[in-house]
Amino acid sequence: MGEGFKVIGPEELRGLMKEIEEGNCLLLDVRERQEFESEHIPLSILMPISEIDHRWQELDPSMRIVLYCASGRRSMRVADFLAKAGFKDISILEGGLKRWSREDGTLERR
Repeated sequence: MGEGFKVIGPEELRGLMKEIEEGNCLLLDVRERQEFESEHIPLSILMPISEIDHRWQELDPSMRIVLYCASGRRSMRVADFLAKAGFKDISILEGGLKRWSREDGTLERR
């Protein structure tokens, strides 16, 4: 685990869905656009890892942010980047979308 963020499992993320729905927590998908468009966790917002370095200022550093990717590697890199940029409440979804879908997490598909 890196500095400045915590790791959560699918169950904890399911518990945050009301907060995400109400806009008190941000669920950020850091995969690339074509991956997001094929399937993603409902209520998530796309901000690909390839765009983070020039788009991170769009994020509110005081808001809780949960990151996910396919397996967790890209999320960890983005979490490290955001922590260094001063973000305080960052979580990553352990195992990413693969674990989420394996544990019966809902997905939006096209």
